[in-house]
Amino acid sequence: MKITRPIRKPVVIILMKRISFFFFVMCALLLLLYILGNTQSFMDKTERMTLSLLATAGVCLAFSSAIGIFCTLLMFASGRFRYIGGVAVYALLLLFGIIAAIFSSSILILADGYGL
Repeated sequence: MKITRPIRKPVVIILMKRISFFFFVMCALLLLLYILGNTQSFMDKTERMTLSLLATAGVCLAFSSAIGIFCTLLMFASGRFRYIGGVAVYALLLLFGIIAAIFSSSILILADGYGL
C-alpha cells in the first residue's frame, strides 16, 4: 500500500470556510437565544441586544459567504473542479445570513414602533 499525501488546499479557502462556519454558528446560536428568550420572558433590552447582534452576525455571514463564493469560483476557473460543491454551500450560507439579518432588523424596527 502506497502512502499518499492529503490534497493541499489554499489558505484562502481554509480561512473562508472557518470564518463562514464561525458566523453561521454565531447566527444559529443567537437565533436560538432569541427564541428561548421569547419563551422565557427575557427583558426587552436583552432581546433587542440579541437581535442587534444577530443582525450584525447575519451581515458578516452574508459578506464572508459572498467572498467565499468569489474565491471558490476563482479556484473553479483555474481548473480545480473539486471546489464546485463549496459554491452551493456558500450560497446557502449567504441566503441564511441575509434572512437572519432581515428577520432581526425587521423585528427591531417593529419593536421601535416605526412599522405601525
